[in-house]
Amino acid sequence: MMRSFLAIGVVIALIGCGTGNPKGATTDVAESTVTGPLWKLVDLPGLDDNVKHDTLLIQTTFELGDGTFIMVASNKEETREGIRLCLYRPSADSSAEMIAFSKPGYDSETMLPSFFSTGKKEDGWILLANMGERESWGQEAFWLKDQKFHSLGFLDVAQRDWKTSDDSTFQWRTNIGPRAIVNGMNGKFTISFSGDSLQLYDDLQGHREVVIRASSLRYQCSEGKAALVINGIAIVANGPV
Repeated sequence: MMRSFLAIGVVIALIGCGTGNPKGATTDVAESTVTGPLWKLVDLPGLDDNVKHDTLLIQTTFELGDGTFIMVASNKEETREGIRLCLYRPSADSSAEMIAFSKPGYDSETMLPSFFSTGKKEDGWILLANMGERESWGQEAFWLKDQKFHSLGFLDVAQRDWKTSDDSTFQWRTNIGPRAIVNGMNGKFTISFSGDSLQLYDDLQGHREVVIRASSLRYQCSEGKAALVINGIAIVANGPV
């Protein structure tokens, strides 16, 4: 999952002009955008640790409002799996009743979630977990439902910002999670993004680090899979390009 960022230059592509059907990808007209309620971004503040755990190193904690919490944590003794989201309920003795774990983040140093809700407890939560080190690698999407983390796939996008250091200006990829627009229900969701443009790391058509209009891209997500859709066309990778 480690990113190898380009040292010089940015590939800028007008996806709408079309690139044919390159080796390694197939295109097809996408299914209609998934209908369903709008999931609104909920600003849950990061909290101090409210439990003590002998084996977990806790980065931050979020309260879900039903007596359960989510911690972003990794094992104190380094393991291959690395960081993950942990759903738990604190006990009176400051221990944690562990309920569920997300898929691991492996070599990512962060897994900071953005939270989305319909306002109905029975619908659960949509979580977009920002992955990366100093810069964002993209988002792992989850549906937290019935106290289980259901993977919705990986969103290969980031917000493109600029930084200045020592009189040099360079691009910097940051967390795009709060810009997400989430619709759907019953395990099928559409995730698009607000704003003018975004960074797409791989368009599955032979282009890397593409700057693309935000309005032209969406993901259709279901159990374990996030399908990339550009200008209404579903892009499916057949293998290495």
